[in-house]
Amino acid sequence: MKDLNFDSKPCEWVREQLDAYLSSELLVETTAAMLKHLEGCAACSAELESRLRLRDALRRAVNQQLPPANLGEAIDRQLRQDRPALFWSSGPRHWMLALAGLALVVVAGSAAKQALGLRRGRQLVAKILTLGVSDHVYCAIRTHNYLRAGRPADQLQARLGPEYAPLLPVAEQELPGFEILEAHICTVPGSPRKYVHFIALGHGTILSVILTRRQGEALPGEARLVAETVDGMRLYKSHLSGMDVAGFETNNYFGFVISDLGQNEVLHIAAALAPALRNQLDAG
Repeated sequence: MKDLNFDSKPCEWVREQLDAYLSSELLVETTAAMLKHLEGCAACSAELESRLRLRDALRRAVNQQLPPANLGEAIDRQLRQDRPALFWSSGPRHWMLALAGLALVVVAGSAAKQALGLRRGRQLVAKILTLGVSDHVYCAIRTHNYLRAGRPADQLQARLGPEYAPLLPVAEQELPGFEILEAHICTVPGSPRKYVHFIALGHGTILSVILTRRQGEALPGEARLVAETVDGMRLYKSHLSGMDVAGFETNNYFGFVISDLGQNEVLHIAAALAPALRNQLDAG
């Protein structure tokens, strides 16, 4: 893993580390810092998109470059021409061993490709879940942007505005044992992204429910990356920056549940919340 110093020349450092970032070689903390910089820097974001397009183009070119239909016959013919004695004297056992070796190479190549795809999928999941964790850590933990005594519901709805006020009773209903202390629209310094943020107290800790627009991004559909599926919604979980997070997506939003309750408990809460929030967002 590579760490990164953001104290000076942030754009220069970020661009030097973009390839390591795309290859998931950075520490979680560094990845969070990279995301914060990328969200606030159009030039570095454009450079990242350029490198992503180049990688995708190369990957597509390799995947689409199929071998000629007569490749096997051509190899067989060339072997007969170049090594006729070996071809006829080796016997079936030698050819069976050769074919078995070729099969192992093909299987190994396929397994390596699948492993690479899984690694990239995990990187994408971590990148998206980090969005929610960053807001939770900044707004609910570091700056304590809430009152210990919850605001009245009408004040919370006013802070959410008419678009998101209907989400408040949904969150209250699906968070038994928690008191919603705060609900508002917030941002993380250096990022233009807006978050719909519910901060709740319960079970001896603070829990955040966060929504943010997807902006064209999507969580991967690979089954091995999905922690649970509920009512047609895929849920993802991870442990980032000392926090447990469960994530999901609706048509237009990413949703996150973040706390230090433990991954299974956070996932259980997200499983109840995700369909209810999706239905309310779709109805609006």
